[in-house]
This record gives sequence, C-alpha cells and structure tokens, in this order.
Amino acid sequence: MNAAGAVRALRAHVETWRPYTLWYVGLVGLAGAALADGPHHPWLLLSAWAAPTAGWLGGHYLGDYFDRELDAGSKPHRPIPSGRLAARTALWCGCACFAVLALLAVLGGWGTTSAAVLAAFGIVAYSRWCKARGIAGNLVRGALGAIALLYGTLTVGLSPQQPSAVPVLLASMFAFWAHDTMSNLVGALRDIDGDRAGGYRTLPVRRGAPFAVRTVLALYAGTVAAALAAGLLAGPARRAGYLATLAVVVALGVAALAPLVAHRADMPVLVALRAHAVLVVERVVLASALVGLGLGVGPQLLLALPMVALTWWAQRTMRAGHELGTGRPALALATPRRAAMEDVS
Repeated sequence: MNAAGAVRALRAHVETWRPYTLWYVGLVGLAGAALADGPHHPWLLLSAWAAPTAGWLGGHYLGDYFDRELDAGSKPHRPIPSGRLAARTALWCGCACFAVLALLAVLGGWGTTSAAVLAAFGIVAYSRWCKARGIAGNLVRGALGAIALLYGTLTVGLSPQQPSAVPVLLASMFAFWAHDTMSNLVGALRDIDGDRAGGYRTLPVRRGAPFAVRTVLALYAGTVAAALAAGLLAGPARRAGYLATLAVVVALGVAALAPLVAHRADMPVLVALRAHAVLVVERVVLASALVGLGLGVGPQLLLALPMVALTWWAQRTMRAGHELGTGRPALALATPRRAAMEDVS
C-alpha cells in the first residue's frame, strides 16, 4: 500500500470512529468512577475511561458492518459502502476493540466483567436486531450509557460502609439511560427516509415524527428530573457546581430540542442533524457534571473544556460529510442561516 492508500485507509477508520462522539462514553465511565466511594487511583480512573471507549469504538465498527447493506442505499459515501474500508476489516477491528474491553474488564474483577458482557451483548443486539424495532431499539441503545456509568463505578468499587453513593448512582444511571435513549431517537429522526427504504421500523417510521418528538421531550424531562435528583441526593459540598453545570445542560437541551418541536410536522434532515449535534456537546457537559460531583470542579473543567472543544471541532470538520456526503456544506450545524437556506422550511 502506497502513502496515498494508507492515508485513505486511515481516514476511513477515523470516520468510522466518529471522533465527535468518541469522548463522551469514556467520560461517562470516568463519572461513574468519580461517584464511587473507593480509592480514585489514576490507573483505575484510566481504566474506567478506556474500557467503555474501546467498547464504543467496537460498536461503531460492528454497527457499520451490520448496517452496510442499508448504508449502501442511503449513505453510499460511508467507509464500507464506498469501498474505502473492507467489511471484513471492520468486523475484525470491532472484535479487536471488544478484546481490549474484555481484557480490561477481567482485570477489574467480576463486577466489571459482568458489566462488560452486558454492554457487549447490548451493542451487538442493537446493531444486529433491535435497531429496526422501534422504541425497543432506542431503549437498548440508551442502556449502554447507563452500563458505562455502572462499569466506571465498579472499576473503583462501592464501599459497604458508605451506602450513600448508591442512590446517586441509580438516579444517574436512569438519567443517562433516558438521555441516550432520547438522543438515539433524535438520530432516528434524521434517517426517516433511509430507514423506511431499508425496512427499518424505527419509531419515527412507525408512528411519525410528531409522536417521536413528543417521546423525545418526555425522555428529556426524565433525564433532567433524574439528574436533578442525583445532585440533591449527593452531599452538599459540591452541589452548587453540579447544579450550575446542570443549568448549562438544560440550556443546551432546550436549544437542541426547540427546533424539533417547531418542525415536528415535517422534519427536515438538517434540523434533526443539527439538534443531534447540539445534544452530542450537551451530553459531554452532562457527564462532566458528575465528574465534578465526585472529584471537584477543577478536574471537571480540565476534562470538559478540551473534550467539548474537540467534539465541536470534529463535528464542524467531519460530521456533515459522514452523515450527508461530501457534497453537503461543511457543517451547517453551527450555521442556522445556511441550514435555513438548505431545507428547513
């Protein structure tokens, strides 16, 4: 393989990784570790970040592998349908990522191993069977965020002498389950035509965009309520910073979802894509709030600021090409005027 071919192959892998989503799940795992009462040794925190990230990457590879026939019709520019990434290579890379997850999980003990097995099953079940089955698929996909949080907690360990962390953990798990179910459903709103053509019976395809948007709003209300409960159940020492961050999260959530409500009767692709792009940033801030609740505002800002910046930059430079093809504007996500000129009437 010459240099040009190597660069082309590397770009195909990076596109498959979706760098604009890459930082989130590791931060969720780290948030789970931060909430635990056990010792916050650096290598434990690193493992809490690395294992969910490896599973996330594996899920992208396997998801694109299982969706290759659907994408060939609706998104032929993506790495596998375009021929830039062989389907067999994607399958092997996904398995390699799962092997890394398995190694880290086994080293962490039975708790992390159980969580990793559950997550791996959920990833494969969603990609292979559940994605096309309406709200059940969204719920399975949403559960992966809650499992990542649990994995991080089990990496550090819960102390029997300090059971106060358990209610906070349970409320936080529900928040991430509801949130990731909601954001996955928003993602389905941007793929209605392709899913319908491919025979995928997603909730927007089966019940229509207005019903799906109402479901999104209900799930987001559950997210905010559970996240608020987690903050109120935690100790008062870091509650103020957490609640301030949660206010930022809600502001971003409103900015993301308001256009969906306005266009619910006829959902343009760019409106749903831009809403999901804002949620991708918003959920990083949400995960950072729990990091701050467990470790303090200093580590929270140290992690959140560069991750938000990287997420925003990756979306600006890559996401429109991956979702819509290289012929689309590079990226209308942060340029409402351009999006309005495209197709948001």
